[in-house]
Amino acid sequence: MAIGETGETIQDLIGYAREQGAAGYDVDEVRVCECRDCGGRVFGMWGDLTRQAIQRSCRGCGRTHFIAGSGDHFEEDSAALMGCDCGSDDFNLAVGFALDDSRDTIRALAVTSRCVACGRLGYWDDRLVPGGDTTLMDLA
Repeated sequence: MAIGETGETIQDLIGYAREQGAAGYDVDEVRVCECRDCGGRVFGMWGDLTRQAIQRSCRGCGRTHFIAGSGDHFEEDSAALMGCDCGSDDFNLAVGFALDDSRDTIRALAVTSRCVACGRLGYWDDRLVPGGDTTLMDLA
């Protein structure tokens, strides 16, 4: 799938995350974002991309969560609501993780999305995570 393509399902989003990679590395694991409170998979997304920090907000219950521990870098004053070109700001989200050869640390991660309204697949941010603990995968 090329940038700007659309997807109809979560599986399409997972495939897109794998194809896009993370900071130049192949993606080994993809985690679909799911609300821990209500199980929802539709989110609004606030990004401070210069600091590589993204906060998601569940559209079902309103719970917020910083993706992969990025809250330490998030500054509300410089964050913006992320939106699709179609005007929607409701997304399914997935985080792709590139692991080292031993698969016990994370090299890099990337945040991808699928617009719920039009299906457009998007690549929002990636960052290197030198020596990143694999527990970050549980914080997608």
